[in-house]
Formats: sequence, C-alpha cells, structure tokens
Amino acid sequence: MSLRGDATVTGAPEMRMRRMIGFMVLAVAAGVLCGPASAAPAAHSEQPTVTAKQVAPHVWYLHAAGGNQVALLGKDGTLLVDASFKPFVPAILARLKSIGASAPKFVIDTHYHSDHTDGNGALRAAGATVIAHDRVRDGLTRVQRPAFGEKRPLPVPAGDLPDITYARQLTLHLDGETVRVVHLPPGHTDGDSVVVFEQANVIATGDLFFNGMYPYIDVNAGGSVGGSIDDIDRLLEMMDDETVVIPGHGAVADKATLKRYRDMLASMRDSVRKLINDGKTLDEIQAMRPTAKLDAVWDRLEQGKGAKRFVGELYYSQVVHFPGG
Repeated sequence: MSLRGDATVTGAPEMRMRRMIGFMVLAVAAGVLCGPASAAPAAHSEQPTVTAKQVAPHVWYLHAAGGNQVALLGKDGTLLVDASFKPFVPAILARLKSIGASAPKFVIDTHYHSDHTDGNGALRAAGATVIAHDRVRDGLTRVQRPAFGEKRPLPVPAGDLPDITYARQLTLHLDGETVRVVHLPPGHTDGDSVVVFEQANVIATGDLFFNGMYPYIDVNAGGSVGGSIDDIDRLLEMMDDETVVIPGHGAVADKATLKRYRDMLASMRDSVRKLINDGKTLDEIQAMRPTAKLDAVWDRLEQGKGAKRFVGELYYSQVVHFPGG
C-alpha cells in the first residue's frame, strides 16, 4: 500500500472566519435547512439491516441508514468511504465481516455531515485511519452552521476528527487499485470529496448526487445548486458509460442516471431564476410550486417538504450569488 498527494497529518486546525451569518439567520427563518429524511438516525435501540451489494471486483456498496458507503476489500486492508452513524458501526463491521472484509484500515469522509462522519471515532477504535478534506476537519472542530433544521451541532470530540487531511487530491494504492480522493469546488458543501476507483471504474459521489430524490444542498456551508451542477459536469467528464456511480443517497446508478439528475437540477434552477428575475419573493415562488410536475418522481419527503426545501435552496443559491449559483 502506498499513499501520495497533498495530505497532511493534522493537529488542531486554524479556525476559519465565520461567514454568511446574516444569510444563516434568513435561511433558518425560511425553514429551508432541514436535511434529507435519512440524514438523522432513527431509534438506536436496534441495529439496522445493512445492505451489501458487490458492484465491481473487490468493491461493494453498503447502506445502513443515512448516507451510502463504499468498501474496497483486499489483503492490504479494507477501505471504507463514509462512516455512517456511530450506533450503526457494529452492524456495519459485522456486515463487512460477512462478505470477507477485515475491519476498515482507512475511512474517507466525503463531507462533514453527521450521516457521513458520526462513526469516525468508533471506526478508529476498530483500527481505521480517517481521511478527509481540510474543510471537513475544520467544520467538525467548531460550532457548525445549522445543517438540519435549527439544530446547532456542537464540535465533535477530538477522537471523531479525521487523522489525515488534504487540500486538492490524494491517491491511495491498495491491492492493485488506484483510489483517487478528489476535492471539487463548493457544490453540496464547501468540503466535498469524490472517490474514484480507477481500475474498478467506480465513483463514489458523496452527496453531490441524490439518486431519485430532490437533493439537500447545504447553502450555509458554501453549497449551491449552480456549484452542484458544475461539479456534476466535472464528474460526468470522469466517467464512461460503464462507470458504476454510487450516490450519497439512493440506489446504485450509472452515468445516464447522473446526467438525468443534473438536467433536473439545471431545469429547476432556470425556472426559479426566471421567477426571481420577475421579482417574486421566496414565499411567492414556493406558493407557485414550480416543481409540481416533478414532485411525484423526486419528492421523497412527506407533505411536499422536500420540494419546498429544494425551492428554498434554489432561491438562496441564486439571490446570495454563490459561485456558480
């Protein structure tokens, strides 16, 4: 096994200047910051059923709750993309064992949200080294902007922080597989990583891709719909028609499915932009239900909550003028 890139074994990071405070207040007041339905764990009294599906030689898709996971299995040690929730780690480890995998040697966090990072400490206790973008560690060390509802998550314990961070790209070589961890410009958040398994032709997108549902775009963490579209365009350039695409949420997909998702985002961005240019307020746009023709397919939340939140994200992505918004 070898590792190369711009990675740094980090101690306490420098705190970034807080930004967009006024927007944060506006967004919370507008009720657009609740996370996806699967973003918070259900009752922890029972271990979840962990789905496991082989998608390429030595590469498996896993799902317990919250975000999807990807596992690379081999004699050099298991690599796991995303940590899920801490209470689910025992079930995840048991499922890995059932498919012939050892406990993870490496865990890669695709971004800072808890359904992708909460299990970091428990996986470290099982022997893993946790890798993430610089901004993921930064986000976890401070009082975060509200990500799900009006809850303000506290900084995580030191034992839950990534061990190794990187700025642009990191490459790991495991069992003949080249694993590239690539940071993209702000899209879902400002610290998104995608993980490319080059020989297997598999890409884990993190939450830049919500397959079959409206996304959650964390506009308070630098995300925007325009940035998400631009990042998906970059991802599409990395793929061919045989690439296996594992989204942050939803079923395993392919390039064509990702392209349909991208086109949906672009269509809705343009529709909401026109209404903004016509002088409509957020409340007026939400009342007009510009997503109505798509809701039967894309809105997975009850009582239209997913569509309402998505319209809020589309609105704030553009009126606050995020890069690419």
